[in-house]
Amino acid sequence: MDLCFVDVETTGLDPVRHELIELAAVRVDRHTLEPLDHVSVKVRPERLADADPKALEVNGYSDGAWRDAVSLGAGLRRVAPLLEGALVAGHNVGFDWAFLARGFLVAGMPIPDVDYHRLDTASLAWPLFASAETDSLSLDAVCKALCLHRPSPHRALADAMASLEVARKLRDRALVGRRVANLVADEQPIVEALLDRIEGGRDEYGPWTVDDGRDYRAEAFAEVIDGLHYCAAELVRLGRPRVPRIRRRRVYVCHPYRDAPEANVARVTALCRTLTEDGFAPIAPQLYLPAFLDEATQRDEALALCLELLDACDELRVYGDRISEGMRLEIEHAEARGIPVRFAQPGGDP
Repeated sequence: MDLCFVDVETTGLDPVRHELIELAAVRVDRHTLEPLDHVSVKVRPERLADADPKALEVNGYSDGAWRDAVSLGAGLRRVAPLLEGALVAGHNVGFDWAFLARGFLVAGMPIPDVDYHRLDTASLAWPLFASAETDSLSLDAVCKALCLHRPSPHRALADAMASLEVARKLRDRALVGRRVANLVADEQPIVEALLDRIEGGRDEYGPWTVDDGRDYRAEAFAEVIDGLHYCAAELVRLGRPRVPRIRRRRVYVCHPYRDAPEANVARVTALCRTLTEDGFAPIAPQLYLPAFLDEATQRDEALALCLELLDACDELRVYGDRISEGMRLEIEHAEARGIPVRFAQPGGDP
C-alpha cells in the first residue's frame, strides 16, 4: 500500500460552509517515501461571499492568480487516482481529509477507496513538543525544529511536500534512536550527547551562505571532530574490554517464490548451502516465513519482514531468470539503503 500526502487550501475552516480552492496530492512508496506521482490544481470557488477574508489572505487568493482554476469536479478527478488504494497522510491531515470527503460529496463523486487509517505528521512530531524542541505542532514550527526549509507556506503542493519531508526526517530520527537504544546501557548517553551536539549545531552552522567572515564549514567540521574525540575518550574511560568478533558476511537471497513455492524452496535451500560453504551467512526468508505467514492473505506483512531482514544484510544477491514484483521491491529497497546489489549468473552461481 502506497502513501498519499495531501494538502488543501480553503476559503475557511468549516468543510460545510467553506470551499476547496487548491488541492495537492503526492503519492509515495511506503518503504522508501520516494514520490511516485503528484498532482496540484487550483479550484474555482463558487461562493466567495461565504469566504473568510483572513483565509483568502493566508493562501494568497486573487482573481488573477486563479484565472486558470478548474471546477471542483475537474480538480477532484485529477486527485482521485492518486488517492485510490492509498493510506492518506499529511500534517493535521484530518482537516484536509474532511474537506476532500465533503468535496467528493458536493461534486456527486464516489470517495476513493482509501485505507481507513490516517498518517498525521503532526501526531508523529509529538516527541519534539514533549522534549521542548518546539512549542507548537504547526507545520511551520515542526519544519523549523527539524531544520527543514518550507519554501512556499500555504500553497498546497509545497505543504504536501513539506509534510513528506517531515515524515522522512522523523523516520530517520527514529532509526537513529533505535540504533542508540541497542547500545550497551552506559554507552547510550555518550552517543546521545554526540547526537545532541551535532543537532544543536545545525542552527549555528547550517546557513553556510552567510557572508560575515566566518568559515562555517570549517567550524562545523571542527565541532564534529571534537564530538568524536569526546566519544572516543568516554569509551576509553569506561575501560570495558572489547572482544574482537569476526562475523560472516550476510547475504540476502533474492529469489522468486510465489509462482512455484516447492521448487523455489528447494532451489533456495541449495543456494544457501553453497553460500554457507563459501563462508557467507545466507538470509533467506523464503525458507521460514511461509511457516507462520499466509502468502495469500498476509503478503504485505511478509514483505515488510523481508525488508527488515534485508536492512541487517551486507549485500543482496539476485537469483533466477526473472524479477518478480517482490524481488523488485527488495532490489529498490537495497539500492535506497546503499546495500550492494549483485546479480548472480543465470545458472545460479555467485
